[in-house]
Amino acid sequence: MSQHPGNSSEVAHLSEQITREHLAASWALSGLAIGMAQHWFISRRMERIGACQEQLATLVGEQASLEMVMEIMENSPAQKSGPQPRQGR
Repeated sequence: MSQHPGNSSEVAHLSEQITREHLAASWALSGLAIGMAQHWFISRRMERIGACQEQLATLVGEQASLEMVMEIMENSPAQKSGPQPRQGR
């Protein structure tokens, strides 16, 4: 990743935000929300991840930002453990 000096704090903040949004979307898959509400919630999280990736691209470049997002999503606890079974079924 080719960061410009002074941008590491903002890059770290955006990476944290992407992680939180991805976890929230993953948790929605196993939560109590169903149907359209669940779809809307997950879609919003993914839109926010996209917005963060666009901001990262201005700081570190398009390719590096895509690599960061993929690494975050592949290494998230939710991804490693897989979707949890729904309660009450």
